[in-house]
Amino acid sequence: MPTSEEVEILVIESVRLLAEDFDLVTLKHPCAQSPLYGNDGVLDSMGLVNLIADVEDAVFEQFGAAIALADEKAMSARNSPFLNVKTLAQAVLERIEA
Repeated sequence: MPTSEEVEILVIESVRLLAEDFDLVTLKHPCAQSPLYGNDGVLDSMGLVNLIADVEDAVFEQFGAAIALADEKAMSARNSPFLNVKTLAQAVLERIEA
């Protein structure tokens, strides 16, 4: 079972790679509080879809866990799991543990 720190590192790396691919200057050096999607977020809906796919793939490669981040739980959540790196990492960890 991965630790929350390991998952956060995986998400940060996925965000960094996406930022390079899409030339998103503000996300090239992401941290736990880097905003992703929503009011303060840098990503549009297509960027978010790409990030979700990248993170799901990375989780499977690194931890051998097949997860779905864009599920009913995420879409109905009071606070979006896609707001920043930390909330996304928490959502990933919850799904790995489920």
